[in-house]
Amino acid sequence: MQGITNMIERFSHVQDRSSAHSAKRRKVEEEPEDDKSKNGAFHGGSSGMLSGYLKQKQSDTQSTSLATTPTQSTLDLTGGMCDDDDLEEIKDPREQEVCYGMVAGAMVHCHIVPSPKPGARTLTPGSWPQVKVVLRRIEGDKTRTINVYDHTRTIVGKLNPKIAAGLAPLFDARLLGIRTDAFIGTRRRLPDEEAGQHISRSYPLQLMLYGKFKYAKTVAKHFSRAEVNINLLSPTRVDKGVRVFNPLAKELRPMSAPRAYDQPQAAPVARTEEEVRSEILNVFDSLADTDKLPESEPDDRITTPLLPHQKQALHFMKGREDPAETAMDPLWKKTSAFRGQVTYYNIIASKHYHEPPTKPLGGILADMMGLGKTLSILSLVASTVPDAYDWARTEPALPETTEQPQPQNPFAPPKPGGLGLTTVKRNSKGTLLVCPLSTITNWEEQIKQHIRPGGLTYHIYHGPHRIKDLNQLATYDLVITTYGSVSSELSARSANKRGPHPLEEIGWFRIVLDEAHMIREQSTLQFKAIYRLNASRRWAVTGTPVQNKLEDLASLLAFLRVKPFHDRSMFNQYIVTPFKMCDTGIIPKLRLLVDTITLRRMKDKIDLPKRHDQIVKLQFSAEERRMYEAFQKDAQLRVSVITGQRERMVGGKTYIHILQAILRLRLFCSGGKDLMSEDDLHLLEGSSSEAPIDIDSDEDDEKPALTESKAYDMFNLMQDANGDNCIICSQKLGPKEGSEIESERQEEVMGYMTPCYHLLCPSCIGNFQGLCPCGAPVLSTVALRLTKADQEHEAHSEGNNGKVAGKMPREYSGPNTKVKYLIQELHSWKAKSIANPHEPPYKSVVFSQWTTNLDLIQKALDVEGISYVRLDGKMTRIGRTRAMDSFREDPNVQIILVSITAGGLGLNLTAGNSVYIMEPLFNPAAEAQAIDRVHRLGQKREVHCVRMLMDDSFEEKMRELQEKKMKLASLSMDRDKGDAGGYLTKAEAAKQRLMDLRSLFEKGSKL
Repeated sequence: MQGITNMIERFSHVQDRSSAHSAKRRKVEEEPEDDKSKNGAFHGGSSGMLSGYLKQKQSDTQSTSLATTPTQSTLDLTGGMCDDDDLEEIKDPREQEVCYGMVAGAMVHCHIVPSPKPGARTLTPGSWPQVKVVLRRIEGDKTRTINVYDHTRTIVGKLNPKIAAGLAPLFDARLLGIRTDAFIGTRRRLPDEEAGQHISRSYPLQLMLYGKFKYAKTVAKHFSRAEVNINLLSPTRVDKGVRVFNPLAKELRPMSAPRAYDQPQAAPVARTEEEVRSEILNVFDSLADTDKLPESEPDDRITTPLLPHQKQALHFMKGREDPAETAMDPLWKKTSAFRGQVTYYNIIASKHYHEPPTKPLGGILADMMGLGKTLSILSLVASTVPDAYDWARTEPALPETTEQPQPQNPFAPPKPGGLGLTTVKRNSKGTLLVCPLSTITNWEEQIKQHIRPGGLTYHIYHGPHRIKDLNQLATYDLVITTYGSVSSELSARSANKRGPHPLEEIGWFRIVLDEAHMIREQSTLQFKAIYRLNASRRWAVTGTPVQNKLEDLASLLAFLRVKPFHDRSMFNQYIVTPFKMCDTGIIPKLRLLVDTITLRRMKDKIDLPKRHDQIVKLQFSAEERRMYEAFQKDAQLRVSVITGQRERMVGGKTYIHILQAILRLRLFCSGGKDLMSEDDLHLLEGSSSEAPIDIDSDEDDEKPALTESKAYDMFNLMQDANGDNCIICSQKLGPKEGSEIESERQEEVMGYMTPCYHLLCPSCIGNFQGLCPCGAPVLSTVALRLTKADQEHEAHSEGNNGKVAGKMPREYSGPNTKVKYLIQELHSWKAKSIANPHEPPYKSVVFSQWTTNLDLIQKALDVEGISYVRLDGKMTRIGRTRAMDSFREDPNVQIILVSITAGGLGLNLTAGNSVYIMEPLFNPAAEAQAIDRVHRLGQKREVHCVRMLMDDSFEEKMRELQEKKMKLASLSMDRDKGDAGGYLTKAEAAKQRLMDLRSLFEKGSKL
């Protein structure tokens, strides 16, 4: 050890390299490529600590060495693992080679496309396979440059300067015996990109660092210097037989490698985002058999008998909350692997810890929608009242600073900037239930329906009448609040606003997140505010624990404090990266993790009444057919003009006109003449095939600036076509459930629209230089706000074709074909109710995408004398509650008109038994969700679902799109993705849009 540190600090050339001795190693120059796969299968280490659960599910794989090649002027870096008989025996443990870990932040700045080895391939179209690279220093180089070579021994790039500056002294200090194992992971292959061509691009590098055990502290001291500051992560792969010793990890000791690999003939394949989401949902849907779970009876405060699966849920949740449970958490194993010292081994991360793990009290209740999760949670609250009282009498603990990840970790759950942890003033017996605003009404209804009067005290912590006195608030058994309320308190504290902020100052007995996927984005204020709350027990309730990506689960684990995966960097390293690289061993590990903390059941676990689905095709009347064909002709003419002008395909206005034409067809099919604006009807005057079509007409050039009203109309068109994406980064601008809001009164800015109808997200607007990516100059933009967008979408058809001057005809001409059919059906149900006076009346739910269409249906119902209530996005919470109560309890109210966009989360419409979908949607999931609001737990009758389509119309084409799971995003200004999963160039995207337009309006298509 003597002199090594000084040697590093002098940067090299201190010791004569010829005098440096090291263990015998095989040189790369002497090793044939085909010999690198001779090593045997990997061994799990620590006598099979994955336990029987994993032993049956892990596949043996071969191990490999991906090492650097030695040169005369650098340390002898090996090219591969050798068989035991090729190595000298090293008896001194201090001389043994260990893996120090994976270098964090390593990148390759490539000037040439790296070449994969011959035969390497990936199953993902349009992707490069994994590329093994070698790191070398040039002899005599006075800089700290480290070159990167591919298998052709060509310099393809350089290691990024920060990491190179830290590693160069180690490479030059040959006595240390440093070697590396580096590779560039699977990545997207750009169109026409070939190996060896010149580029300028950076790629992440997985760089494993090896060296002698006795020099580990020297390496750690070097990396810890302020001017170096390099961190070591746990390696993603390790050579067989080599132990891991991270000298920078305080809690670790030498351990067996998590896994050893041999370089396979086919490199690991990177999963696409959709494949990852599908696979992880399969993990949730295939959890351990829950039929064998014991059942627990609810407390007598619950008046509603629980179904068997709800009793099982109660047993599961009570077990997860039992701190006295003596059995070791399945994620951990107690062992004495090191010199008889007791350690705790995490099975998934393959790490040893000295401190016993703290069991997280709580978990994830992930039953599918309609299985009665609300009643299950209320049963849990009622069953633990005595424990809650005991908790309230204990002294509040200080916030666990160890729970907050280190600030230098870029993936960790974030802290609000500069705001310290709140001191907990007292513990409360209460359960804090955080839910979306739209579900508060449902929670109130469920409490009244299922809990004995006076059985539990509750308070709605929302709005101006909320109780802000900490001591008074702590007396309730249940406090119901919204994500916005929690966020607003943190925002107020961050702004140093005076006033009580009791949610953070109370140590809650339990926190329950309803629709918990709303915190999936860890960068939002919403997540930060929820993460800071203090509680003894935590539950995440969501039917969709993974919305878009595997990282969504990381947010839930952070909230639940499931160590060590509450740290996002650990989750990414041990879950996300192996999963995306198709590591076969990660699925059983992930299933073990999910199984331990999650309960999920499918709808087949309950015996719901049968559902009857019917598609009814209706015929236009003669007058309706004449008008429809006129609108159809206008749409086809516009498309023919556009498809003949390819150079115009990247313009925003061009696609707006196409979307407007499609919208006219949809609106006419749904509501007839009365749903069209006066401007729409003007199109019918004198229209002929010879009339010229100017796609830049419609007053676009008459208005120098984009008005706010028109901007929202255009935005709603884009939402309908799934094209509400930022033109720069392609992120969706639509309402985000996890969006960051600073107060309940603030309207969140979702994005900005340019006069050429392109969208910019809040992140990209800051770098906007006044020139749209399409080339058009932009003098001003219109900010699109969340609340107003929702309201505008509800009233979309009032200005349905984007005309500010467009107004609905004042005279009502009577019901169209669809409404006539609907009234006929409603009379039939009413007659059935009269014929069965001793049964509850038959009730119907009518869904439409547009509130103006509901207005027309409402007029028809008034004429017929049919009683009804209505639910749309412009109603207050109190108004929504009254409408729901009337539909459920008033026998004279047998109809409820519902806007699909206003239904919200948690809506319960089981009082109805028939569903009418007035028009097809581009998003079939929205239709399915609407139907599930009726066909769910609590439904006593068979459900009849009718979807109405106009025969020989554009609605039939939409139905085909639904069945094929196609999207209309190709009509938007969003950058398109090709079959290979990579983004197309603008020219390729324009060509693809042209093809999509033609396919929608091709000969024989029904418009």
